[in-house]
Amino acid sequence: MKRIIFVLIFVIYTISLCYSQTVNGDTLTVDGKKILKVWGTHYERGYATGYLMGAKIKSISENYYLGYIFYNNPVLYETTRTYFLNHFEVEDKYQSEAQGIIDGMIEAGIDLYSSILQRDMDVNDILVSNAIIDLLALEELQKDDESGCSSLSSWGESTILAPELNGGVVITRHMDWTPHNELLENHLLVVHFPIEENETNWLAFTFPGLFGALSALNEDGLCAFMNMGNNNNHPNLNTFHPIFLSIRNGIETYDYNGDMEINPSDISDAIQDKYQLSGSIIHSANQSYSIVIECNNENGVELRDDTDNTIIPLNHLAATNHFRVIYPPVYCYRYENISDSLNSNSNMNINRSWELLAGAAGVPTNLHMIQYVPTMNLIKWSTATAGIPAYQSEPTVFDLEELFTVSTSADPELLEQISLIKSYPNPFYSTTSLYFSLPLASRVELNIFNIKGQKIKELVNDYRREGNYTIEWDGKDEAGNCVVNGIYFYRFETEFKIESGKLILIK
Repeated sequence: MKRIIFVLIFVIYTISLCYSQTVNGDTLTVDGKKILKVWGTHYERGYATGYLMGAKIKSISENYYLGYIFYNNPVLYETTRTYFLNHFEVEDKYQSEAQGIIDGMIEAGIDLYSSILQRDMDVNDILVSNAIIDLLALEELQKDDESGCSSLSSWGESTILAPELNGGVVITRHMDWTPHNELLENHLLVVHFPIEENETNWLAFTFPGLFGALSALNEDGLCAFMNMGNNNNHPNLNTFHPIFLSIRNGIETYDYNGDMEINPSDISDAIQDKYQLSGSIIHSANQSYSIVIECNNENGVELRDDTDNTIIPLNHLAATNHFRVIYPPVYCYRYENISDSLNSNSNMNINRSWELLAGAAGVPTNLHMIQYVPTMNLIKWSTATAGIPAYQSEPTVFDLEELFTVSTSADPELLEQISLIKSYPNPFYSTTSLYFSLPLASRVELNIFNIKGQKIKELVNDYRREGNYTIEWDGKDEAGNCVVNGIYFYRFETEFKIESGKLILIK
C-alpha cells in the first residue's frame, strides 16, 4: 500500500513539473535600484511578475492600498471595488496579465489571504490597484498629500546650441506621490519584451504590481509621463478605462494610430479612444517634439503644444498639475518658477534641464526623477529614500539599448543548447529549411548573406519564446527576385550566442 501511495505522489509531482509555467522573467539591481525584465505574452509577463515580485505585491496591497488609501476599511474597499467592476472595462490582455500575476504569486508560495478583507486577493484586486489614480477622483478617497508630478521638455530652437542635443528633445520628469514606506522601499523599473505581433518593447518606472504606464517609454523613442489634474469633475457616466492602461496602449502598441509614424499622437489617440474618470495631464515626446495631453471626464481631451505657450518662450513645454487648455490656467508656483527660469535663459542642455526642474519644482513628495534623451538613448533615474526626495539624490544613468537587452541568470549549460540545428536540404534546388532551438526566450535574427558579405534576405528579426522553429528560405532576395546559383551564408544571432553556416543553391 505504501508503495502505491509513493508511486501516486511521484506521478502527481511529475505531472505538476510538466505543466508548471515557465518563469519568463529575471531581476537585477543597479545602484540599489531593482530592475525586472519580463518577456512573452501578457499572461507570461504577468506570471513572471507575480512569481518574482509576489511578496512585494502582497505587502503593498495590504499596507499601502488597503492600509493607507482605504484606511484599513474593508467596507470602503469593497464598495470601491464594486464601483470599479460596474463602471470600468479592461481589455482581455490586461485581465490575462492580472491573472498571470495571481497565478505566479500562488506558484511562488505567496499567501493571498488578506486579513483586512478576510478573503484571498484575486484578479480584480490587481486591476483595482491599476486604476487607483482614477478611483481617487471619488470623494471618499480624495487626499490632500498627492502633489501629482511636474515635467519639462525642450527641443528645436531651444536645444540647437547644445552639441549633444543639436535640436533634439530632452524631457525631465518629477513623479510626485505619497512618500509611504511601501513605495519608498519598492521602486521598480520593469522592462517588457512582448511577443504579440503588434506590440513593441517598452519600460515603466513603477512599483510592484502596477503594470500600467505611469512613467513609460518604448524602444521606438516614444515616452509618456502622467501628472494628476486639478479638476476631477465626473458628470458623464460612461464606461471608464484606467488612465495608466490607456497610456500603455499608446506606448506598447506599435504605431497605435496606424499613421506610419511613432510619435505623441499615438498616446493622445489611445487616450481619446477611451473615457476617463479622473483628470490627467500627460506629457509625451519622441525624438523631435513634445505635446501635453489634458483630459478629464467633464471636458474630454485637448492637446497643448509650444504654440500655446503664453509666458514660456521658444520650444519648451512645462506641465504641472494644473490644466491650461480645458480650463483657464490657475496659479501654480512650480509653473511660474519654470517660466521665470526659461525667460531668463531659454537655451537648454541636458544638465540644465535636470537642474532647472529640480530647483523650480522639487517637492518633498518627489519619489522619482527621470530624464530621457531619445536621440542619445540616455535615461537618468533617481529615487527617493526616507526623508530625501528623488531630486536631491544622485541619478543612475542607463543606456536604453542595454535596458532593452534580455538578461538572464540561466545556467550556462542551458544557453549552450541554443543552436541552429541544421539546414535541409543543403545543397538545395528551390527551397531550404533552417531549424533552430531555443531553450529560453530571446530576440532572434536570422539573415542570409551572399559570398561578398552583403545581406540579401532577412528571415527573422523578432522576439521568440522557447521552442523549436522551422524557417524556410525560397532562394529569393528582399525584392522577391530569385538569386543566382552559388554559395550563401546564414547568420543566426540571439542575445546569448551567434552561429553561421553555409548554404549551396543549385538550379
